Amino acid sequence: MKNKNFHNKFYIEAITILLPVSASMSVVIAIIPFLTALLARTSNPEESIAGYSIAFFIMMFVGLPHLRTQGLTIMFFTSSQSIKQLRKFLSYCVIFVTFIALMLSLGPFSDFLLKEIFIIENSLVISVKDALIWLIPFPGLMIIRMHLYGSAFRLNKKYIALWSNAVGIISIFTFASIFFLFNIFSGSMIAASSITLGIFCEVVFLAVNIYVDTNNFMKKNPKDIEHVSQKKLLVFFVPLFIDAILPASTQSIINATMGLKSNPDLSIASLMMALGIFHIILIPINGIQNTTLTLFTMNKYEPYLIRRFGLFVGILGLFIILIIAFISPASNLIFGSLLGAENELKTLSINAIKILSILPLVLIVEQFYVAYLISTKNTKPVIIINVLRLITFVTWLVYGVVFSNVSGLVLGAAGWTITLFSEGIYAWLVGKSSYNKIKYLHYKKKIDYNIHI
Repeated sequence: MKNKNFHNKFYIEAITILLPVSASMSVVIAIIPFLTALLARTSNPEESIAGYSIAFFIMMFVGLPHLRTQGLTIMFFTSSQSIKQLRKFLSYCVIFVTFIALMLSLGPFSDFLLKEIFIIENSLVISVKDALIWLIPFPGLMIIRMHLYGSAFRLNKKYIALWSNAVGIISIFTFASIFFLFNIFSGSMIAASSITLGIFCEVVFLAVNIYVDTNNFMKKNPKDIEHVSQKKLLVFFVPLFIDAILPASTQSIINATMGLKSNPDLSIASLMMALGIFHIILIPINGIQNTTLTLFTMNKYEPYLIRRFGLFVGILGLFIILIIAFISPASNLIFGSLLGAENELKTLSINAIKILSILPLVLIVEQFYVAYLISTKNTKPVIIINVLRLITFVTWLVYGVVFSNVSGLVLGAAGWTITLFSEGIYAWLVGKSSYNKIKYLHYKKKIDYNIHI
């Protein structure tokens, strides 16, 4: 009975960590439908939406370090000395991404990027530039934001993290509504300004609410046994940063190759609709890696329990996506009634989600074993995983374009499925030794996990 109570406590704690972790990593993307719906009601909806979308994803790419900042913070939020080194390192990152954001938003390089690389018309260039100017602080704010969330999780301030997510969402909604209703800004600036100001409010709220606890933690833990240097942080972080680049650029590469097939517009639109639903299902799965890291650093629970929880989340995601993909009423409701797809667009979107449907469980494996590597502060193998994934990805695209007659939709959807499936296998092969090491360390300490009940 005691052991059962302990397991119940673990699952409750794991869920309360997963919810804010997943929200902190997904809320900026999840807010896009609201902003695009608002821009659709402006005088030039196509230019407004396209301008904001192009600018937003440019700045998301500039701010890529934020995707790994939370995990970095969770691992090195251990003492006053390490926190100071971590803040110094992240300050360099903020300065760097802000400098890049300025270059891409202002001056001749901005014109070159939009007219020569994106090859867009002058009217759309103006819309993109309007959004880019408001989004200049966005990459730096995202790094600070994810650092603060990582700090909150290490301080066991899960509910503050949830409240901070709510503040961010409400702030974005409020600013966007005010700017639209009172005609303060127009076009793409409505979305760009509201998301920047909303994230700023979220950062301020979170910083204020963990300030005292952070200072108390630093006073109680002045030094680490092992010195944390800027070089050590850089060596730890670079493989994780590389790990973020390929997923961020995958869809752009797939779109380019799908353009070589017949009916590229239909194929790309179908895949994007399927990926939109797929990413919503992935929201809790995307939080597994940092949830796992947080549970490991608590040093309370046996590794097999954490692995079991991750597998449960993956199985749940698999169950949901299989219903959407293979149960016709569910497929027609989501892609037809809710998303408004008709005829061939709806059929191809459902076909795409079917091809993607095996991935939730595989992604859990990848997230989980990469978390093991990070937990042992051994991130170099992550580069091996990404090199193998890149080889698999390129091999499939070359085969699909040159040697196969597969449709553009199959090329793109299978491109995601094959590369992510193989990445899960590579992560398992590379990361299982780290999992065994973690198990050994836990059992060597002979921790009585029941004392935490």
